[in-house]
Amino acid sequence: MLAGLVMVTLAAASWGTWSLFLRPTGLPASVTSPIVFLVMGLAALPIALRAPRATWDRTTVGLLFLNAAFDALNILTFFGAISMTTVAVAVLTHYLAPILIALAAPRIEGLQTPGAPTAALFALVGLVIVLEPWHAPATGAVAGGLLGLTSAVCYCGNTFTVRRLAERIGAPRAMAYHSLIAAAATAPLLLGHELIGGRDLALLATGAVVIGAGSGVVYVIGLTRIGSARAAVLTYAEPLVAVLVGALVWEEPLHPTAALGGAMVLGAGIYVARKARYHHDHVAARDHRDARLQ
Repeated sequence: MLAGLVMVTLAAASWGTWSLFLRPTGLPASVTSPIVFLVMGLAALPIALRAPRATWDRTTVGLLFLNAAFDALNILTFFGAISMTTVAVAVLTHYLAPILIALAAPRIEGLQTPGAPTAALFALVGLVIVLEPWHAPATGAVAGGLLGLTSAVCYCGNTFTVRRLAERIGAPRAMAYHSLIAAAATAPLLLGHELIGGRDLALLATGAVVIGAGSGVVYVIGLTRIGSARAAVLTYAEPLVAVLVGALVWEEPLHPTAALGGAMVLGAGIYVARKARYHHDHVAARDHRDARLQ
């Protein structure tokens, strides 16, 4: 259990540094995303090929392609948000995902999360405060925020997919295969773009290997050990690190009101994740007790 907690926390914290690898290149998400997916797939492939044999059926193949589709859209929109607006706006809108997961779980997995609708409304108010629509929005803030929200929806869908896929074929194989499929799907976006410099390629490749493939595999292994409810709490290490990087490296200080809105988003997400974890553990304990009494 402890190892899983550490894995998820470290992986999430590392994702908060994506802007360090993306922004110096000045490249759009349509260029960075296919390259990152290709490197991630190739980096994880040697481990995937040595993984134990997996049973492939129609469900597994469907999960693999669904994982690739969700993650391709997730990365494209999230990278696009980082390139358009501040790190804070991009990451905070992206991190509506745990609340969306809690709202969708009753229909998809039959799991109720008490307080999720109220928390979602609270987080929406927080996002409005972050974006400060009563002022003239900063350049790219609205478009970047919408891209961040889109990535949150895709992240939500991916969460319900990747755990099932990893349980069937293993985390390294899931990472390698879905990344290569996503790379092939997004490769046409590179057509017509000029050659990319060696320094930019090196930055993207480093990010893809270390916090793409490396942290991705570590996260999925941790996720299968501790479950999505506990993982949702720990992934909030990413926005905290990302906002800190934005302030220290990119000189993007938050206004007091925007900081309040960000705290509302984070607080709502943590509340939902903690409620989901408590509810899951309570139900599991009750079912175990009932089974022993039978």
